[in-house]
Amino acid sequence: MFGDDVDVMVTSPSTRRAERSSRSPSTKERIEDAVQAAGTDSPIRAAVGKLSADQARLLVDVLEGFETRRELLEWQQDLAVHALGQLDDEWFTRSACHSPTVSALLDRPWGTSDGYSAEVALEFRRAYVAEFVLPAFHEALKVFRWAAVARVEHLDDENEDAKPVESPDRQQFPAMRPELGELNDRQEWALGELLDGFDDAEALLVWGHQVTAASYAEIDSSTVTRAYFERPIREHLCGPRDDARARFMRESWAAKYLLPSFNRAAAALAQRATEVASTGDPGHEGGSGSIS
Repeated sequence: MFGDDVDVMVTSPSTRRAERSSRSPSTKERIEDAVQAAGTDSPIRAAVGKLSADQARLLVDVLEGFETRRELLEWQQDLAVHALGQLDDEWFTRSACHSPTVSALLDRPWGTSDGYSAEVALEFRRAYVAEFVLPAFHEALKVFRWAAVARVEHLDDENEDAKPVESPDRQQFPAMRPELGELNDRQEWALGELLDGFDDAEALLVWGHQVTAASYAEIDSSTVTRAYFERPIREHLCGPRDDARARFMRESWAAKYLLPSFNRAAAALAQRATEVASTGDPGHEGGSGSIS
């Protein structure tokens, strides 16, 4: 139903990453250096700078690889928000259920795949970024670029007290939009509850109500209904947290049904949200601008 079955644990990819980093600059260092070299401390369209900085963090994550399939799913949810919903629905299932793909992303054997050498797995992840992640980032900026507020008041001699938005990467919300931040928080909660498993069928129904808000009603109304009435699915969703088969099915269900709806929610909200400069520190609050 969801592709290949339960994964097996072998040597931790973090060990292999440490070995690689001892030989050359780390992926994180390279990307951070590139962001710093290409950017500015106070860009006119600060929201573009914030979005780009968060996307760079997601690039580091995927290029370095993931420890578990759950970590991969959590990254996919984060990516959906910061790519502003510019991913295909089918991509989520392919990335989380296709053995060779998951094996390369986890840098170890998974499902029916025996895994790859560290070099081959790294090259696979680079190709994965080139084919899927960068195009999604490109489309996100294309739909977002003119929605980002141009903050130029500080350049006007008559507004000497106005200040630019400095260090956009320190801004609190994705793309400087509180509504996207709220959506991200709801989605993180909903995904975590599902992957942990529900205590009973009633807990599943309560979650089904909350996931409507987390998906901005983009999840099909029959999705949770089917999960409740189809006993095998319900048993897996409410199965023991330490049961490998139940965990595998919950993760696969999330990839097929939940994450695509989250992606559509991000796309629907991205261009309708209001921009606000906020680092979460009252001493660093800035102005706002509506793009609705």
